Amino acid sequence: MRGLIAIVAVAALGGCGGGTDRARLAEARTLIASDCAACHQVPGVSSAKGRVGPSLAGIAHQQIIAGHFANTPETLVNWIEHPQHMLPGNAMPEMGLSHEQARTIATYLYTLEDR
Repeated sequence: MRGLIAIVAVAALGGCGGGTDRARLAEARTLIASDCAACHQVPGVSSAKGRVGPSLAGIAHQQIIAGHFANTPETLVNWIEHPQHMLPGNAMPEMGLSHEQARTIATYLYTLEDR
C-alpha cells in the first residue's frame, strides 16, 4: 500500500512534463521553507532544520500520522491543512494553507526516502 501511495504521489507531482515537475518541486520546497522549516527537518529543503516536530524524511513509509491517523495521501493533506480540527490541542499550528498548498506539500513529502 505505501509503495502505491508513493507512486501516486510521484505521478501527481509529475504533472505533464519536466518543466512542470521542476516548477511543482520548487513550489513545494518554497512552501515547506516558509511554513514547515521552523519545526521540521525535510530532505531537499536546506532551511528545514527544525527540531520541534518530527523529521519528515520517509513519511510515506510511516503507517500513522501524528500518532492517531492512518497514513493516506488525503489524510496527510487534511493534517497539513487543518491539524487543529483533526486533533485539537496538538502542537502543530494551523498555518493558513489552502487545500492546494497542503496537497503540494503532501505530494512532495510522499516522494521522500528515509534519510
